[in-house]
Amino acid sequence: MSVASNETIFNDDEDSTSSSLETPFSRSVKFTFLLICQVASVLCSLIIFSSFARLRELRAKQHNHVVICLLICNFLIVAMELPVTLTYLHFDQLVPASNRICLYWMFANYFLFTSSLWVMGIASIQRYILIFHAQLMNSHLKHYTPIILPILFLFIWYVVLLFFYSCDQQYDYTQFLCFGPCFSYQNITGTADWILSSFIPVVLTVIFNVLLILRVVYQKYRMQRGRTWRTTRKLALQLFSISFLFLSIYLPYVLIALIRLWFDPSFLMFFGVLYLVYIAYLVPLLMPFICLVSLPEIVLQMKKLYYNFNNRVRPIGHRNIPMTVTSRRANQELH
Repeated sequence: MSVASNETIFNDDEDSTSSSLETPFSRSVKFTFLLICQVASVLCSLIIFSSFARLRELRAKQHNHVVICLLICNFLIVAMELPVTLTYLHFDQLVPASNRICLYWMFANYFLFTSSLWVMGIASIQRYILIFHAQLMNSHLKHYTPIILPILFLFIWYVVLLFFYSCDQQYDYTQFLCFGPCFSYQNITGTADWILSSFIPVVLTVIFNVLLILRVVYQKYRMQRGRTWRTTRKLALQLFSISFLFLSIYLPYVLIALIRLWFDPSFLMFFGVLYLVYIAYLVPLLMPFICLVSLPEIVLQMKKLYYNFNNRVRPIGHRNIPMTVTSRRANQELH
């Protein structure tokens, strides 16, 4: 899923008109906000990566593996794709103006965003299976294959569409994604890509999160909050926090696309190009913080480091010395 969602829902006139509506102030606000969030997001991701490398207990828990996969996908967006977008916002065009950089920008955008969405969909399915049918996830092959295969397929899919698909590719360095890949403006290919990259993974995420909520609520009353219930609740909450971030951004994208395809092609026309394509970056930017909150082991380590640091730098204040009978008399005589 490109942050442009599906270029078939943004026509040529919209792109050119919205470009004229963009002001230096609006570009500066977007650039500053995204840059600040990028720095914070990268630092938070590095903290989590280093914690996974140091803490064996994190790596030993199977339900954390898909979390780190999600974090890697979104970290690559922030570290590899977002810098090109920031350059475009800062200079109001792609710098340096090159067809190769345009292709890199398109590929990174489409492949990484779509991979992130599919990993989220697979994570929702696997979390449901892990909680209620754990015997089906009793090997690394069953665990990692569903995650790796969609990413490999998407890599081949976008390599073919961007580098080998026969269409009239034009590059406009003053437009977001250099005006987008040519296949996305073709009805059949563009719609097929939107269904594959956006619709299916979002629907999978919604369905399995709803199923998980229903099963967790049912289990709550059935088990009356026993040990198994607490484990189920912990695993479900970790997924819900991440899924909420995804769906709060991407579900409106899908709904807007459906409205445009079926009812009103001009629905939220200028808002879509001026703001929606940048709102999508909130998912990879906020993902490390959501993951951090859902990993109590890392939070506990950070608290320990904070307390140890405070104890080292805290100045020695005036200590209260217990008063003896002699000191009390002396104190009374002074007064």
